[in-house]
Amino acid sequence: MRNKLLDRTRLQLAGCYSAVMALLLGLSGIVSYQVLVRAYLYSVDQELQGIAKAFHKNLEQYLTEPEKIPQRLEGMFPDLCLANRPCPQLSGGTDSSENALDRRIASVYQSSYYLRFVSRSDQLFATSGLRSEGLPETSGKLEWQTLQNQEGERFHQISLPLHTIDREVWGYLQVGRSLREVDRRLAALQNMLLIGLPISVVLVGLSSWWLSGLAMRPMQQSYQQMQQFTADAAHELRTPITAILATIDSVLRMPAINETESREAFTTLERQVSRFLGMVKDLLLLSRLEQHTLTFQPQTLCLNDLMFDLIDEFAALAEASNLALIDQIQIHKPLEVVADEDQIYRLLSNLVINAIRYTPAGKVTLKLYQERDQAVAQVQDTGIGIDAEDLPHVFDRFYRVNSDRSRNSGGTGLGLAIAKAIVEAHDGSIQVQSQIGSGSTFTVRLPLKSSRSLPLKLV
Repeated sequence: MRNKLLDRTRLQLAGCYSAVMALLLGLSGIVSYQVLVRAYLYSVDQELQGIAKAFHKNLEQYLTEPEKIPQRLEGMFPDLCLANRPCPQLSGGTDSSENALDRRIASVYQSSYYLRFVSRSDQLFATSGLRSEGLPETSGKLEWQTLQNQEGERFHQISLPLHTIDREVWGYLQVGRSLREVDRRLAALQNMLLIGLPISVVLVGLSSWWLSGLAMRPMQQSYQQMQQFTADAAHELRTPITAILATIDSVLRMPAINETESREAFTTLERQVSRFLGMVKDLLLLSRLEQHTLTFQPQTLCLNDLMFDLIDEFAALAEASNLALIDQIQIHKPLEVVADEDQIYRLLSNLVINAIRYTPAGKVTLKLYQERDQAVAQVQDTGIGIDAEDLPHVFDRFYRVNSDRSRNSGGTGLGLAIAKAIVEAHDGSIQVQSQIGSGSTFTVRLPLKSSRSLPLKLV
C-alpha cells in the first residue's frame, strides 16, 4: 500500500538532488567553457607574439626615417598596400625566400594574418596580408586588442613599437589574425553544452527518482512493519481486554455468585490483566531501550551461576513440555562480565522460553564457554526452526516470523528486538542459526570483565 507522505518525500528528495546536480553541472559547464576560451586565446596570443617579434626584429634594421616605408620593405611585402596608392593584387604564389623573415611573410599570405603599419599619431598608412573590409583602425599604443569587422568576424591583434636604426620611434607594427576558427569551435562547444546539459539534467532527474526510491525503501518497509505492528498490537491488546470485559459481564449477569465462582472470575481477570500488563511493559522497555533512557545497574556477574539458575527455574517448564533441559557448561572457571543482572537474565530467559515454546519434542541445551576475550552463551533447541528468508529479520522490531504462530503463542514480535537491544547495550552481539525442522541456536557473546579497558557505559 502506497503512502502519500512517503511518495511526496521521495519526490522532494529527487527534486532537491536534481536541482543540486543541475546547479553543479551548470557551474561545471560554465567553468569548462571559460577554461577552454582562455586556453584558445592563450594559444592565439603566443602565436601572435612569436610572429610579431620575428617581424619586429627583422624590420627595424631597414627603417631609416620615421613613418617612411623603405624600398626594401616594399620588396619584402609584394602585397603591401599603402594608404596613398591602389592596393596590388595578391599573387598567392609560393615563396622561395631563404631567410626566417621571408618564411614568416609567407605564412602571412598562407593563413589568416594581417600586418598593419601605424604612424606615431595612430594613422594607418600601410597594410599587408589578410584584407578584411570594415576592420576598424586602432591605436598602436594598446598592446592587445580584439577587433570586429562589419561581418561580425573577430580578430585578435598585438601592437609593437618600431624604431629606426637611430632608435627614433618609427611607428607601430600591428599583427592580427582571424578568430573565425576559434569562434567556430567555441560555438560548437557552446551548442554541445546547451544541448547536453538539459539532457544530463533529465537523466539525473530519472536516476534521482530511482535512487530516492532505493533510499526510501527501508522507510517504506519500516512503515509497513509499523502498520503491521499496530494491527498486531491492537489485536493482542484487545484480546485480554475483551476477556476481562466478558468475565465482568458474566459476573454481573449472575443473580448471585458464590465464593468459588468469585475466585474463578478473579483468577481469569488476574491472568488477562497480567498478560495485558506484560505487553505494555514490553512496549515501554523497547521504547526506553531505543531512546537510550533505560537505567542499567552494571555489576560483576558470573554467567556460570546465571546459567545454573536458568536451568533450575525452567526445568519444570521443560519437563511439563516433555523436553529435556540440558546444561553444557564447558568451562570450570567463573566467566565474569560487567552487566545488569536483571537484563541479562531477562535476555537469556526469553531465549530459553522461546526454545521450549517452539520445540514440540526433543531437547533444549544451554551452553557456556569462553572464546578469546568473550563469554559465549548458547541456547540450542531441536524445534521447528526458522526459515532461511526470515533469519536476517528475526531481530528487527515488530518482525513476526509467522503471525499465526506468534499470536497463538502470545508473542508480540518484540522479544528478540528487546534481546538484541539489551546485548548491544552491553557491547555484545547476538546471532542465530536455524534450519527448518532441525531447530535453532541463539548465540550471545559478551565481553569478559578482564577484557574491558574502559568502564561499561550504561544509561
